Amino acid sequence: MSDERQRWVVDAIEERMASVEVDGDKMITVPLATLPPGVRQGHVLAVVREMSADGKRATLTIEIDEAATTQALAASAAQVESIRRQSAKRDPGGDVTL
Repeated sequence: MSDERQRWVVDAIEERMASVEVDGDKMITVPLATLPPGVRQGHVLAVVREMSADGKRATLTIEIDEAATTQALAASAAQVESIRRQSAKRDPGGDVTL
């Protein structure tokens, strides 16, 4: 039996479907019912695929990784704040001149 691990990030949820970024590489769409209850946009999911010894069965275990979600949201907030500060330095304020 071999195991494969992936990191999924829930990008959007619409009409009982979730858009998920897989390992920061590609996007897939999965039925919301296949994900853990309570999953929300921005959640990081730890996914393990286990193959049976005969290769005829795959089992997916999908769980919300709370620690990774907290870390990812903090990194995103820091990036937004950094961009906001850089933008404020370049914008002198005042009236717009066309």
